[in-house]
Amino acid sequence: MQVDFYILGENSKRDINGMVCRLCEKALAQNMNVLVYTKSSSQAQQLDELLWTFKANSFIAHKNQISDTETVTEADSSFSYPVLICTGNELAGKEQTIHQYQQLLINLTTETPEFLPQFERVAELVGKDNDEKEIARNRYRTYREKGYNLNKYDL
Repeated sequence: MQVDFYILGENSKRDINGMVCRLCEKALAQNMNVLVYTKSSSQAQQLDELLWTFKANSFIAHKNQISDTETVTEADSSFSYPVLICTGNELAGKEQTIHQYQQLLINLTTETPEFLPQFERVAELVGKDNDEKEIARNRYRTYREKGYNLNKYDL
């Protein structure tokens, strides 16, 4: 598994939600499905709106598990959204959903998800806050101990 850490520096003009949009766009250009794992329903809603509007001439087809009433199930095979936005409680017991989006996980939480080993690639986005950076350092050490291929990008 490859894990990429994207670190927003003190002087970075980028924000995490904007970076999520850029990563989704790049992944879709490579025909990858993306699971965006958010820390809150409000963050999921912000991303839902931003993915429609972050570029004037395009949008990223996606599904927000929080705001959409239908859910992705095994029977939902007629159409697959390339990007799924969700929080942890929405993934409980949904192994098929995780399997469908196993190419790229964008982890915006402070936890290491239990289902992480099922993904080919993981993107960890780290904000400017010192607490977030310390949590990311601990995860980096954990991933290194597990033998994952690690990359770090200072933005």
